Amino acid sequence: MKPRYKISIWVALTLAGSLLWGGSVWLWLAGLCAGKFLIRLLLTITLAIAVYILAYALIIGTILWILIS
Repeated sequence: MKPRYKISIWVALTLAGSLLWGGSVWLWLAGLCAGKFLIRLLLTITLAIAVYILAYALIIGTILWILIS
């Protein structure tokens, strides 16, 4: 997506939130940016935990396979 479309979507969301629920436009923009950051952070942490679990499962599976055979 082109940067100007992204910016226009952010501005539209900020203005809509400010008009519908009140508050400062800058506060809404900061909240949207913070929310986007937190969602990305949570997804990154979730992915890291999943990779960690899969790596240990692979190690344990390999050890069991060697012991069984």
